[in-house]
Amino acid sequence: MVDISLIQVMFSEEDSEKENLENVLPTADSVSLHVKAGEFLTLVGPVNNGKTRILRAVVGLCEPISGAVLFNGKPLSEFSPNYDKIAMVFQSQALYPHMDVRQNLSFGLKMANKSRKTINARIAEISDLLGISGIMNIKPKDLSRSQKQLVAIARAFVKRPQVLVFDEPLSELDSQLKIKVQSIIKRFCINHQTTVIYATRNPSEAMTLGDRVACMINGKVQQIDTSYQLYNKPMNETVAHFISYPEMNFLEFETEKENGSYFLNLVNAACTIQVPKIFENIIDSYPKAKIGVRAENLKVVSEKPNTIPMVVEMQEYLGSQSILYVSHEHQTLAVEVSLSKSYELGETVHIELIENGIHLFADGNFVI
Repeated sequence: MVDISLIQVMFSEEDSEKENLENVLPTADSVSLHVKAGEFLTLVGPVNNGKTRILRAVVGLCEPISGAVLFNGKPLSEFSPNYDKIAMVFQSQALYPHMDVRQNLSFGLKMANKSRKTINARIAEISDLLGISGIMNIKPKDLSRSQKQLVAIARAFVKRPQVLVFDEPLSELDSQLKIKVQSIIKRFCINHQTTVIYATRNPSEAMTLGDRVACMINGKVQQIDTSYQLYNKPMNETVAHFISYPEMNFLEFETEKENGSYFLNLVNAACTIQVPKIFENIIDSYPKAKIGVRAENLKVVSEKPNTIPMVVEMQEYLGSQSILYVSHEHQTLAVEVSLSKSYELGETVHIELIENGIHLFADGNFVI
């Protein structure tokens, strides 16, 4: 198994533009990552954020202006001088247009001097695994976009590399096929003890596949953690907004003291609530801050003290649950509700915070 380290790798904006790639990192920024041997690390973030440039640096397709990319402590030229131990699945598929699918899959194996028996066995195994056995004699121009992506994945798999790098490999697949292929990718990499860096813009995909997830926003790796920690203890508001659908709700407040007791004036919602118990011992240090709460930690209740009156704007149906979007003054909230509950547009509802699911953010950073 292979351990990968990116040590203070820095890129040039000028080079990014010249190569017509994503504008990745301003010259003042650098990225450091350590991928443990056999680990599946997902790199998640919006488009034009630098993910592709990092992957290209890992596989040797672009040179950073400084820093080092090491495989078990060695540069790529020593670890795999003939690129036989590493494979990349490109977002653009990058298939050889003059070759049919079988030839695309066999080309790298022939270059590695594998026997015809080995080549045929691997192609048969992987094409069956990915369900592409029926298109082996077709050229890329006659394939659908989803078929091209499956062929690109298969071409990487047949190499049985020690290091696999994926750049948005499932973006052309429909939702059902995407789930199936996610499972295939994860199982293949576990079975072959492959070290993986997998880039996606989809937080759900990243958290489903990754042993750890690196959340990259604004050209910087904001947080690297398990899916659970990233979702439940986001390091800052930027991560909290990006990880999960719907986004985490934020309620800006000013702390007020009256008769020896503290209250929270919810600035944008134009109402006041009691200080949640989990904030009681620290709230005097935060005259202005924000409550962060996800949709599943809000609930609609009957009118009573310490709730937030809101007006229904829309109800979105998502499988077994639905999301109720409500607003009042300048505050909007997304609240998870049961499918059995339906609400009228313009109806007034009262929202209660579930205390064990709320967080405190100050100056954009996670506190508790």
